[in-house]
Order: sequence, then structure tokens, then C-alpha cells
Amino acid sequence: LNADPAYQQHLLLCKVNMSLCQINKSVEVDYYKVRLEVDGRHGEFRTVIPLNFSKATGDYLEQITKQYTFSERAGVILYDELPLFDLRPAQPEINLFRVRFDSMTDVQSMVKYLEIKNVFQVLSSAQQYMLFIADNCLEIEVPESGPVTININKIAVEVATIFFNEAISFVPCFKYADSEDVILFASSNITYLVDQGGQFCSDYYGMKHELIEHIKSEESFVDLNDEHVFKQFKLSELLTESKTVVYFPDFLLQVPSRQELINLLDLAIHVRNLSFFILVLFYLRRSSVALEFVVKERDGRDETARITGPWLHAIRYVLNKSPSAHYEAVFSKQFFDLNQHESLPLEAFVEELCANFTKYQRVADGGQYQIVPTAKQKAFLQRIVRAEECFHFSEVGSGKTKVILPLLCQMFLSNNAEAHKHLARGGQPKHVLVVLVPEHLVADARAQVFRYCLNLNFREEYRVYDDIFALLHEDVQLSGGAPTFGRGRYGVAAAPMKQIFLTSFNQFKKALTYDKICRKVWPYRAHMLVLADEVDDFLDRDKLVFNICSNKNNSFDRPTLELYFEVSRAAYASEPCPTAQLKASGNPEYWRQLYEKLCAIHAEIQDASKSVNKAFGIFNEHTLRHCSTNIAHDVEGYKSLIARPYESVNRAMPGSYYSDVERTIFLTYVILNEDIAKYDELFQQERKFISFEYWNAHVSELDYDDLVYGQDRLSELAAKFASSRQGLIRFLYEIILRRMEIRDRSRSVNSIDIVFNFDCIGFTGTPFIDNYPTFSYLRGQREDEIPTMIDRSFYAYTSDALSEQEFQARFAQFQGTNSNVLVEYVSSDFVLRAGTDELAILEHVFAREERAAAAEMGGQAGEGGGCFNVLVDLCGIFKRSTIHDVRDLVLRHFGPDRYHYVYHIDQADSHDRVLSVNSDNDVQFDEEFFKFLCKSYGAAARDKVFFFVDNRNVIGKDIPFQLVFQRRFGLPLFTKSVVLAHDVDDFSKIWQAMGRSRTMNDTRFSIYKSGVGEDHAGGVQDIKAQALTRQLYVRNCDQKMAGNLSSIYQTLISLFNLSKESFYYCDDIVNTFLEKMTGSITGNVQHHAEQLVRYVLGRPVPAHILVHILQDKFKRSAVPAVAEQAFKLTEDVVETILREIVQQKYEQRSPSGDIHDEFIRLLSGEQQSLMEISYTKQQQKQKQKQQNKNQDSDTMDVFNKKNQLELAIDTDNYFQYTLAPESDLPKIALGLPLPVPILSLTYALEDGRQRNINVYPTLQFLYSHHIQAEYITDEVRSALAANTRSGFVEDPALFCSRFLAAATEHYRQAGAQQSPRPVELEVGQMVVLHGLVAGAEYNGRRGQIVSREDGRWGVRLEGVGVASKTIAFKTENLQAAAEELDAVQQLQIRVGANYIRQHPQYTLAALREGVYVIGMKDQFNVHDLPSHPLREHVQYIVDEMGFVLWDRTAEAMESSKRVDKFGPYFIEQYILMEVLSKQEVAQNVLDYYVNHRQKLQDSLASYTEAQGKGFICWRFLMKEAGKAKHRAPIHPAPSR
Repeated sequence: LNADPAYQQHLLLCKVNMSLCQINKSVEVDYYKVRLEVDGRHGEFRTVIPLNFSKATGDYLEQITKQYTFSERAGVILYDELPLFDLRPAQPEINLFRVRFDSMTDVQSMVKYLEIKNVFQVLSSAQQYMLFIADNCLEIEVPESGPVTININKIAVEVATIFFNEAISFVPCFKYADSEDVILFASSNITYLVDQGGQFCSDYYGMKHELIEHIKSEESFVDLNDEHVFKQFKLSELLTESKTVVYFPDFLLQVPSRQELINLLDLAIHVRNLSFFILVLFYLRRSSVALEFVVKERDGRDETARITGPWLHAIRYVLNKSPSAHYEAVFSKQFFDLNQHESLPLEAFVEELCANFTKYQRVADGGQYQIVPTAKQKAFLQRIVRAEECFHFSEVGSGKTKVILPLLCQMFLSNNAEAHKHLARGGQPKHVLVVLVPEHLVADARAQVFRYCLNLNFREEYRVYDDIFALLHEDVQLSGGAPTFGRGRYGVAAAPMKQIFLTSFNQFKKALTYDKICRKVWPYRAHMLVLADEVDDFLDRDKLVFNICSNKNNSFDRPTLELYFEVSRAAYASEPCPTAQLKASGNPEYWRQLYEKLCAIHAEIQDASKSVNKAFGIFNEHTLRHCSTNIAHDVEGYKSLIARPYESVNRAMPGSYYSDVERTIFLTYVILNEDIAKYDELFQQERKFISFEYWNAHVSELDYDDLVYGQDRLSELAAKFASSRQGLIRFLYEIILRRMEIRDRSRSVNSIDIVFNFDCIGFTGTPFIDNYPTFSYLRGQREDEIPTMIDRSFYAYTSDALSEQEFQARFAQFQGTNSNVLVEYVSSDFVLRAGTDELAILEHVFAREERAAAAEMGGQAGEGGGCFNVLVDLCGIFKRSTIHDVRDLVLRHFGPDRYHYVYHIDQADSHDRVLSVNSDNDVQFDEEFFKFLCKSYGAAARDKVFFFVDNRNVIGKDIPFQLVFQRRFGLPLFTKSVVLAHDVDDFSKIWQAMGRSRTMNDTRFSIYKSGVGEDHAGGVQDIKAQALTRQLYVRNCDQKMAGNLSSIYQTLISLFNLSKESFYYCDDIVNTFLEKMTGSITGNVQHHAEQLVRYVLGRPVPAHILVHILQDKFKRSAVPAVAEQAFKLTEDVVETILREIVQQKYEQRSPSGDIHDEFIRLLSGEQQSLMEISYTKQQQKQKQKQQNKNQDSDTMDVFNKKNQLELAIDTDNYFQYTLAPESDLPKIALGLPLPVPILSLTYALEDGRQRNINVYPTLQFLYSHHIQAEYITDEVRSALAANTRSGFVEDPALFCSRFLAAATEHYRQAGAQQSPRPVELEVGQMVVLHGLVAGAEYNGRRGQIVSREDGRWGVRLEGVGVASKTIAFKTENLQAAAEELDAVQQLQIRVGANYIRQHPQYTLAALREGVYVIGMKDQFNVHDLPSHPLREHVQYIVDEMGFVLWDRTAEAMESSKRVDKFGPYFIEQYILMEVLSKQEVAQNVLDYYVNHRQKLQDSLASYTEAQGKGFICWRFLMKEAGKAKHRAPIHPAPSR
């Protein structure tokens, strides 16, 4: 709890309560914890001490108040303005009730009645009750006379027992009072009273225990290593609440997810309904990786039957192992037999599919099915299947996801000959379909596929998986056939079986970086078909690539950090480049180029301040509360690190933006200046490490004691002491950069790799994509012109020079049925003037739209008054504002009578919700609520709901309701839509935002854009007549054709992968910025270019592809010289272009002054400079599927079998075994050290003698996520396996003695070298010349190393007349300039091997100088040490922060308080902290040790340890030492 800020207030109350109990010497009282809205503050925890305590009630109240919005007003808890509990008494009555429901129908079942627990009673009425199920609120009225009334979200329902059909018969449920549709609720709060007759008769029920506990499923989840693994669960462990609606008159069972199937299976068991159980089990089997039925359990020699009687017969029937003619007749009717249409022509088959499709739909009020495929949709479906193009365009709102996608999946699962002939795309027959959708559409697409694809072709074996990582399971094979059950497990048959995998773009790319999946997929990719929705997003030039990386610590020294600060500060303040500071660096040219790049980035983020920059770095404790991956790691980690560079990211933080390292470094400085309050908590943690020197140099305006020990927040100090603001920022900036992880190695897959390797089909509503060769083109070894992937006849390029009439004709073709769209463009320049005040921006929009409506209506905008009711935040302005903030502004501006509800998309789960304007009631926007709106307001309902759509533009449930509303009332639900585009110039995105209205011809639009002048502000017009529309549309076509530098480079990488027969690419240039800094980038880029030339241009197929791609781009260029060269591309020209693309990508290209400059400018898109500063990486939006409370690294490797270690002991009763800790061998074993160092380093003190440190891990430390897999080698395994029984488990003392011998031998082998080791030289270093005989005049001269050739260093000397002269010298004649060396360099710290990840949490046991054992946090402690086999050898214990947890040396050693002798204050302790944790205190201690050691030792000698040992005392020591140093300057130690 302490790690999650949401619980801080609650935790404080608990601590106070515990303290009071201890004072009173009493036991802690029981209490309830509830989460409420109090005085407008959301998410406040309240502790309630009830009169009568119930643990079950307490658990339920905590869970339910977090899920639903309860509020407190005047001491009363309310929901939807209904009072539930009175908290004003000291110990209030908190009671929950049970409510019994009897069926209102004459139909009877085995369920006599149902009872619901955890029901709330309304205080103001003894007849009014409220209960919550599956995100629905049920209100119950129990009058003194008459029937009970039940309302779900204001819509009346009744408890009934319904005969749906032979398969779903006599099931207790809730039926709508005004229709025949039925709701099935599944919840642990519902108890069904079943006829008990024959309960234990095996022929009747067949079980004593609930069957759900004896069915097991293999489930995929993400482990602590962020890897996908499988674990077997009982279905009873997976149960949740759900709500399933079954539509009259067909009553087809449709579920949107596999989770609902598990819940319904449990429901069927509870109501003892065998036929319902069988039907659900059919569905569940088709969507499961592996199911196991525990028919019998063996306990020793005893065997207990768990599943018998009719239940076992039902399961065997579903598994096709026990025939039943009766069952066949019943259940075959529940499945559509598509295989009977094998010979039908495609057109007739589509008609059959569409006829079936309507039966899945709800019947509307007019007696018609709600969704009936139109003739246009049928034609579009046939065109997708038959056309040569693989991707297709259909206008926004044409039903692509809701209609076309499920129909295509059904077609794939059929055996229709003509359909499959076309789906083969000229290649092999397809039996695997991969459905790809954007991340935000995964839930919706899953719902469609599950609804329409689980009840087809009775008895045919096929599978529908909602996780692409099911491919990691051994039972999921692309080559095999239908899984069969053998001994409760799947086997594999030979015949191919159809399989559907549904996943997101990035998840599929990530899957293709797994070697195990690649080995499965590569041989069968010709039998796979990829179906992509929103292909424009899939092939977006800025979202092509997905990286999966492993990270490492950076090694920035303090001078480097200071240079980054100075360059960032100068760029941010628009000051000249700090040339003076850069001269002393190793590579001034790098820093000069970096300054130019940062200036360009700074200019860019000013232009794109809302949609781009504000998406970066503003996430803190408050805003992360809205994210689905809201875990302690996210909150804690991203308060200190605003972002990590995309090269070092496996998974994304919600909303975070990943960029190159240099951009990250600069934006860190930007956010520190613009959102300094974000770092208040980090500053509070680190302020105690501010040294006296730092205070004196940078923040002396503040009192030192107040700064280091005070409680004022960073933001408060920065406001009070403006002149010290930069000093405070510098302090935190260096801390953040020191902790930033950088890439170690990576694999990447991009969308072009998928197009090259799989047959693809797909569709989009914004058809602007680049063109690439398809798998079919490559399979045929074609060399002709690349066919277009999508119809481009409506594209309008600048080079076309179209007349206005021609342009409008093409645009009308693009519009399709949305042919009468009325739009006005409005200036959004006020956004810049409003700065960071988001609500001021929103209020400005409200006021402007009201004025416009009033002007249109003759000066008065009355109730509803034609004002807008939709706002789409396309550019992402409202990042910090919660939906409650928006609601409050709506209420304040429009009053309580204008809008009654605010529609929004939940940031956590993307569900549609509506928040009441006049209360805090926040409910789902679903069928019931839509019915309630129509029933309560009629056509005026559109004037009562304000639709607030955030920049994710998620497709919501309002979309089908828009169509229903228009059919019912003849009016659009969206009256007028405001699209906040501001700095978004991508017309595709603007059109998509407008398409949020599915009634575009009837909805009017105001598009807010920056820079809209009088020439574009032409009032409301047809969109194609607007001049700005043409400008944006043509620019969009030009950009999608040209791509950008990232897309053309990724094209080269995909061609390289194609020639190497690989899905993924492993980068050779790992960290570009480091290589630029050291000067090695040029050679590595040349080598990289050579590789691409060899594998791309050296092979005929990829070479011809590249030529065609370049020709296609060049011929449409608006630059005549480029267009003329399109068909004059010789081999030499293409090779030159390839090399220059690579050079430009890595910012190494200089202008050539010829046509190649124009080539690169075109291929770079809108990039205006040589530096790639545009945003070229997408937000990698993967959802973290479990809450990893202790994860401190974003990326970790899954341990391969070769890196895994398995140990075991045998015991009959483990619980009894653990009661004797001294003999608990597994626990003891976990604390034993492995005799192989996990960290080895060397250093040298003032005597120059090289010393070594070896750190050995405990076995338990290997269980952590702090180590790298490579550590577990054969040597490590053999150290344990060789003597597992005698040496490790049975005799820990013997094992430890062997460990000590090995550690001593390691120390001896490393040796203690008596001669000093010279500091290693490198390019860029400042040196002093010495020992020269010939050229003695240079001795003592200073210079900078600029190159190395033939074993000599090229040095550019300083001084008049020789400033530009470079002379070669031998290594022995060069000595590093002392002032150039920081503490780490002066101590000559060299890490030999390090398999520990950055920032581990650990305890460290010091055995002797140079020998340490590292364990888990708290593993070494004063309580467990007496029973540890190494207890006699451990001298002291510390943790990662420097706390001394235990110290034997204080009594036994006089040197325990010396910095140069072994003990808790020994310098080795801080060397390890610097290497492992990069703690600021470690850097400070090392600096003091190197420069002011004697004074530091004197202060330590007089230190009484009253304030504590170790890290705590350094605050006092450094303060006193610093003050003494300034009173009496200390001469630094002689340079070594």
C-alpha cells in the first residue's frame, strides 16, 4: 500500500489508528475502507468504524466503491443522489441485505427462486433497495402492496424463467418489461435455490462438488519479466461478473469475450441446466488453448470420482467421445451450417451469410432487425474477396468493423470453394486467419468475432484465439489438425484445422520477434491470411516499426551530464551555443550538432505544443490514475523518469511518448522547467544528498539546512527563489539522466515485413497509404511495376495541378455517401494564448459556439438552441483535466438544465460511460441507458447529452445508437460536432474525427485549426468547397506517397530481412548518440550501408523492388527535376540514394548540392533539416496484464531453457516441515551464495595498487528480475548440480565452506597489482604530453585526442599557432589531464562483468575486503542471520540506499570508521552503490574521497553515530566537512 499514492491518506489513518491502539494497550479496532468523492475531490479514502463489523462486508465495500462512484455529503454516503449510509454517528450502522426474487412467469425450472446478497437499502425509504452487478445498478422498489419493481439503469425488468429454445431452456433470468429480450447475469452475489431432490444421486447430478472446480484451462498471462507464459487455472479461479443479453426472437447465444463463456458455464452449473452447459462448453472449447477435465483424482492408492453421471456424459458428448442422437438434434439447430454452401457462387453465398447475419441482431421497435447488411456492403464484401488490390476503401460509417469484419471471418470458416479460391490470393489454401486491428479496436473486434464465429458448422473443429501469443503453447500448431482429448489433454491430429487469431498490430509484430513463434509461422506463412482493419493506421509512416529491447545502465560521467545540461539550457532559452564549455569536451563537434538539433526540436514542440509535446512527460501520480496499467511501478517510476527512449522500451506506459535518446534528454529539461511540480516527490527523496559545494555553487540563496532537511516542495522553492530555480533543476536533471536506461540490443518488426511475408486483405475509411509489393508479387518473383495496394483514383497530388472542378470530383469520390458534409474552419490560435489552462480553452469553445448559434438563430440560442453537443479532442489538449473537471465546467457554463449527462470514454478500460451533470453518478452507456434517454426525452435526448470524445477517438457504443436514433426520430444524435484539430495537419485524422458522427450528412462541423485566417474562415460551406480542405487533402496525398525518412529506411530494413529470410531485424548500431559522441558513428554507418547494399541491391528481387518504390515516389514529385529522374535510376544512382538514406537516418549526411538533396528532401517527407527531428515512433500501446508491484526495469529477458536452473527437495508435509526454520533446507538454500561472481570490478586507491571486488548472488537473488539470464551458465549450474544432495541441500555448511574457498581463489587470481594501472585513453580526452625525447619541446603541453591510427593517438595541441595542428603520439607519452577526470575515473573503476540490472533492490553482506554476497531486499537481516551458515563470516550488512542494517566491525575492528579500511564506511561500499544503483550519495562520497579525503576522515572520526550509521551520517559528515573546507581550504591530493 505504501508504494501506491492512492492509498497514502488511508495508510496514514491506519498508522494513526495503530498508534492510538498501542498507546491504549488495546487491540486494533475493525474498520471499513471506502472510496468516495468528497467535496469535489475524487478517489478519497474514508475509514469507517462500524457498530457491527463483517470482514465480507468490508471487502465488498472497498471493491464496490472503487468500481462505482459513491460520494459523501454532510456525513452521508450517496449513490445517484440516493442516501445509503449515515456516517455521522461515532460508530454508524453499516448493513448490507439479501433480497429474494421469485419468477414472474408461469414457466418453472429446477431453480425455485434466486437470492442476491450485498444489497444496499436507501436510508430515506424502507422499500427502496439498490444492488450492483457487472457494472450495472439495479434499483428495487418493494411496495407494501403490489409487485416488486426492478429497474436497470432506469429501464424496467422482471425476474423470469424463459424457454428460449431446446438448448437454452428454463433458465432464470431478467427480462425487459417492454420487450422480449433477456439478460443473463453471472455473479457470485447471486445464489440460486435449486430443487435439492436427488442432490447426491450420481445418476441425477453426478457430483458432490461444483463441477466448475474440476475443469482446468491453460491461460496466457504476462509474468514479471513482461513475457507471455501459460499457467493452468481452475475455471472457478477465473470467474468474474458479466451481463449477457440474448435477443428475441432467435435467442442466439452471443458473447463478446471468452470470459463471459466461463461465467455462463458456471451459471449453467449452478442452475443445473445440462443443455445450457453443453452449448456454452461447445463455445468455450472453440476459444480455448487447452482444457482439462478432472474426471478422477488419485490420492495415493485411493481414487475419487469427481465428474460422473449426466455431467460426464455431457462433457464426453462435447468432446465427440460419447454419441447422442438426442443431443445432436437439439444442438445442431444452434449452429449455422455454412459448409452446405460449398458449391454456391460467391454472390449467392454472400446473400446466405447476410441472411444469417440478421438473426444475430436485436429487433428494433418497428419489428425490423437493427442491422441488416445493405446492397453496398454486400458489394464491398465481394470486392474485398475478388479484387487484385489487397486493401480497400469504404467511407467512414459504412459498417466495416461491425458488419464486414465478422462476415469475412465467417467466410473464412466456411468451405465455399469460390470464396477460398479468392482468399488464397493466388497461393496456397488458407487455414489460418490473423485479424489485425489498432489497439483501441481490439475489444470491439474481439466482441464481433466472438459473437459471430463460435456457432458455425456444428461438430467442425476450429479455433478462435483472442491472443496471438497462444502460438507459444505446444498444443497450438499451424501444421496440425483438430485437437482431440486424450486423458483430459489435447492431442494433435493430422488434418489442417482452421484457426483465427485476433490481435493488435503491435502485438503481432511483437510475436514475430519470438524465435519460437517464428519457427512455427515461417514454414506455414503461405497458408496464413492477414485481415487488417484500419490499414492506413497499420501502414502509417510514423507507426511502422515495433522495437523490443533489452536495456543497460548508461555510463554518463558528471562532465557529460553538465554538458547535456548546458546545451539543453541554451537551446531552451534560445541562447547561443555554450562554446566555451564545449571546448573542454572530448568531441566539441558532437555537442555543437546536438545544440542545433535541440534548437530544432524546441522550435518543433512550440509549433506542436498540444498534440505532440503535451503528450510527453506530463504523467504523474494524478494522471496515471486514469491509466489501465495503473500500477505502483508506473506511478513511482514515472514520477522520476518522464520517459525512456524508444530504443530501450519493451512496453509502453500509457500516454507516454518514446523518442530517441537525445530528444528524451532535452524534453527532460523542458518538463523540469514547465512542470516542475511533477518532481516534488523525487526531490524530497534526493534533497538530503545536496552537497555543500553544490549548494555554494548553484543554490546559495537558500539556507543550506532548510534546503537539505526542510519540507518545502521543489515547486514551492522554485517559486520562492527564482534565481536558484536553474540550480534546483540542474540537480534533478543530472539525477534523472544518470538513472536513464539505454538500449543494449533489440529486435524490430515493421508493418512492411508483414506485407512482404503474408497474403493480406483489409479495409479502411481513410485510404491514404504508401505502396509496397505484396507477398503474391514476391512469391511470383515478379520484376514488373508494383501493383497498387489500394485504389488511388481519388488521390490528388500537387504535381497533378488539378482544376477546382477536377479536385472536387476526386474529393466527392473519396466522400462516397457522405456527400453533403457542411463544415466551417475556425481559428484555434487562442489555444496558444491559453497556455496550460485546459479548462480555459474548453470554456472559450463553449462561448464561441454559443455566440455562433445565437447569431444563426437571430441573436437567441434557446434551450438546445442549435449549439453543438459533441467535442472531439483530436489534438489531445485535455490531458490533465478529468471528466469531472469537464462536467463541472459544463454545469458552471450552461447551468443545470441544459445538459443532463456527459458522455465519455473511460480511460482505464475504454468503456462508454455517462456522468450525470447534477450528481456523481457514472454509469455505462448501454442499451438500457439509451432506452432510458429515448423514453425520458424523446427527440430532445440529443440536447441533454454532451459527448466528450478524447484524442484516442475510440469507436464507442454510441455509434449504433446514432443510427437507431436517426431512424426513430429522423434527426441526428450528433447535432453539431466540434473537432479540436489545432496543430494536426493530417487530413486522414481530421476526417476520422469527423467520422465519429455516423450521420455526417446531417451533422454540422466546426474544425478548430491553428493559423486559420480570413481567407479560410469562409463560414459554413460544403467541405469540398473550402480552400483549406483542398490544401490539407492534397498535402495528405503528397505525404502518404512520399512517406518520410523513417518509412523509407524501414523499407530498406524489410528488404534486408526479406533477403535474410527473417521476420525481425537486429540493430547493429545500438546507441546512435553514444557513437556520435565517441566519433565511431561514421565507420559504423558506412558498414551498415555496405550490408544493405550487399543484401538489398545484391539480390535481384529486393533490388528491383527498391527501384520501383523509388520510381513511384519520384514520378509524383512536385519538383520537376526529381520527376524527370524517376525513370533514369541507374544502379549507381540507386546505390547512392540508399547510402544517403542511411546517412540521413543517422544524421551523418551533408548537403551534396545536387539532385540527391532533392531526392532526400522528398523521401524525408516534410522534414526541413538534415536532422530527423520529426516524431517517427509510435506510442507502443501494449497493456500490462498484471500488477507488478516490484518491477523496476521496463525490459527483461525470459530465461531460455539453457539459462534456467531447477532444484528440488522431497517432503511429505511441507507445512509441518517449515515449522522448524533451522532445518528448513529450501529456505536455507535460498540464502546460500553461488560461487560464481555476478559482478566483478577493479579499482585503485592512492597507492596505485589495483584492487578487485567480487559480488556473489544468493540463490534467491536468481529468482528476482534483477539479474540477466546470461549469468546462469554451465559453470553456475554445475556449482549446484555437482553436489546437489550432499553439498547443497543436505549440508549447507559444507557448501558454504566450498564457496569461501572459491571466493578466496577468485580474489587470489585477480591478484593485487603493485604498479599503478594507467587510465585508459579515448578519443575526445584532454591529455598532457610527457617523456618525449625527440620533440621534447612538446613536453608539458596540453591537447585533445581527435583520432587513433596505427597504434598512435592524434592530438590537437592547444596554444598560439598550433590550435589546428594534429600530431601523432604514442600511448606512453600521454597522460590524462587530471582536471578531466571525475571520481570514477580517478579511482580507475573498471567493471569486468555485471549481470545485475539497473537499480536493484538488495541487501549486501560484506565478508571481507573485495568479497560480498548480494541477496534480495531484506534477505539478510539481524533476525535470520544467526541461522545462516555464513553467520561467522558476515562482518556487516547494508542495503541499496546505504543503510547499515547490522555491523559486527564496530566492536571487533578499530578500522570500522575509516574510509580507506574495510568496514561499513569503506570506499568499496560506495563504489558498489555507484555501479549498482547510481545513487547520488555514492557520487558525492566518491568525489569527497578523491578530493577532500583527510577532512572527510577527520569528520568521520569525530562522528558519534547518534544520528545513525552509514548513509544517514553522510548528510552530517558532508555538511560539516564542506563547511570546514570552505573555512580552511584543503589542498587536493597529488594527481596520480
